[in-house]
Amino acid sequence: MAFGLPALATPGAEGLALSVSGDALSAAVADVLAALKGPFKFGLWGIAIYGVLPSEIAKDDPKMMSKIVTSLPADTVTETPVSSLPLDQATVSVTKRVADIVKDERQHIAVVTGRPMSVPVVDAKPTKRPGVFSVSIPGLPSLQVSVPKGVPAAKAPPKGIIAEKGDSRPAGFTAGGNSREAVIRFPKESGQKPVYVSVTDVLTPAQVKQRLEEEKRRQQAWDAAHPEEGLKREYDKAKAELDAEDKNIATLNSRIASTEKAIPGARAAVQEADKKVKEAEANKDDFVTYNPPHEYGSGWQDQVRYLDKDIQNQNEKLKAAQTSLNEMNESLSRDKAALSGAMESRKQKEKKAKDAENKLNEEKKKPRKGTKDYGHDYFPDPKTEDIKGLGELKEGKPKTPKQGGGGKRARWYGDKKRKIYEWDSQHGELEGYRASDGEHLGAFDPKTGKQVKGPDPKRNIKKYL
Repeated sequence: MAFGLPALATPGAEGLALSVSGDALSAAVADVLAALKGPFKFGLWGIAIYGVLPSEIAKDDPKMMSKIVTSLPADTVTETPVSSLPLDQATVSVTKRVADIVKDERQHIAVVTGRPMSVPVVDAKPTKRPGVFSVSIPGLPSLQVSVPKGVPAAKAPPKGIIAEKGDSRPAGFTAGGNSREAVIRFPKESGQKPVYVSVTDVLTPAQVKQRLEEEKRRQQAWDAAHPEEGLKREYDKAKAELDAEDKNIATLNSRIASTEKAIPGARAAVQEADKKVKEAEANKDDFVTYNPPHEYGSGWQDQVRYLDKDIQNQNEKLKAAQTSLNEMNESLSRDKAALSGAMESRKQKEKKAKDAENKLNEEKKKPRKGTKDYGHDYFPDPKTEDIKGLGELKEGKPKTPKQGGGGKRARWYGDKKRKIYEWDSQHGELEGYRASDGEHLGAFDPKTGKQVKGPDPKRNIKKYL
């Protein structure tokens, strides 16, 4: 199969069978990987690329239910050269993943990003069959991975999996809940570069419903604990609806202007066609009046038929011109009525967006819970190993002075030293900055890595880099 194209693998005596092309990358996935550049606020974002239809995949024996296997070149999901990792390194940080998500009452396969995550690095072990390797991934049956050479790769998803084209959106709290991932490292002599693999269980409709309920519960709990994020989401939604209405109004206005410009010409065409009909009728009347049959001769009937045909043709042109004018008038009436409704709708959506913006701004002005709220003088610096959700961090030399003096802020480097995290001892949060220019990236929960405060353009640590 081509990289990025899902395949169905049914458990067998030797585990799951997987074939990788080693070359081609699905065009759809390549586009998605390019689109997911970020930066993304508030956790994981993703683009759904495939929808799952369990009724077309299900087996009578649940143990024989196929699993969805998707593979990608490892260098598309991580910047770490996997082939050069020490043999004893068990994990690697990935910036993009293939994971299952649930939305619209269905399970989907999506490419997600927004937060680095560690996945296992496993070694492919040769088997007795040439080009076939055995791979063990935690939590999965044994994988039998074949690397065929010169075999055309499949270019369409299998039955039960449909291609989708979605927009980037929050991936949800349960993203990847039924997916297992690993980076497979092949023996050097095989010539195969490292491959990222994601294996997803196919959910039944009942399981999808359970996941959706869990997603809703966790979203509500998160919103209650992080009201600003929920209000930001509501504002973004209201603003998007307002922008869509503005676009609709612009389209209607453009169409109305175009129709109004075309109507005078259509009226003139009707008048000209009517004139031609009258001229054709007059031509026949003149011929019949001044050319009696007995004087004109044998061609009289042919000439009358010719004149009748001309009258018929001119009437058809008149009818077509009148129909065109009528359609323009009807279209103009419809668009004007639609514009009136759209303008009224815009007022409501503008109010909704404004109300949402005001609520968001009010929440932003509220002081975050700090030391006095919790009865502490300060939050002590966390241990590096206790910081979760931000990928691999390395302690750095403190450089930025604490507010009010009293030393310097504890510092960590993440994302290959492209990001700096400093400890906010007043609020018990990590402040993120871009290492290249010191620009503020927001505040993050040290226990989860979730963003709890958006970027502040006024904050910058450039002089302390």
